[in-house]
Amino acid sequence: MVKSTTIAGLLLGALALPGCSNQTEDKQAEAAGAQSAGEKNLADALGKQPDLTTLAAAIKATGLNGVFANAGSYTLLAPNNAAFAKLGDKAAALNAPEQRAALTAVVRDHMVPGYLTRDDIAKAIEAGGGKPVKMRTLGAGELSFAKDGTAITVTAADGASATIAGTAVPAGPSIALPVDGVLKKV
Repeated sequence: MVKSTTIAGLLLGALALPGCSNQTEDKQAEAAGAQSAGEKNLADALGKQPDLTTLAAAIKATGLNGVFANAGSYTLLAPNNAAFAKLGDKAAALNAPEQRAALTAVVRDHMVPGYLTRDDIAKAIEAGGGKPVKMRTLGAGELSFAKDGTAITVTAADGASATIAGTAVPAGPSIALPVDGVLKKV
């Protein structure tokens, strides 16, 4: 029996190394769309998405926009504006200047290395016999991806969960997959 963490490792090994693997057709189409729109920085592209402005502001406030300006490839599980709104006063508190470290941790826990599409994640789950696939975040957390019908849910180690929902936002070597929840209990 193959552990789901092994599958995640194989998936990340195959997909996370820029220039070391061929992009699938959907990745090539997404990259072409991003480049034709002139977007080379994921943080800038998110700022132009009406439903992702709260996250775009958080990335800028934390200084993590520079991460997306580099050559590295990342997948950002991007909470939409409604996800932040569900946090109520907690979201406002996270945006206070004295909470920048906490906000940075929240954003880093939504980032995984490599360029992964929704289809890539679905295929990894299927390759593992339908068992959840686990991936490490840049915040040293762990996310578990599972399929329920056609929906892909993401669950953090603290139990916070979300569903991948919306159109992917590719830009340069990175991609954002919109999610309907914040993947960290605050």
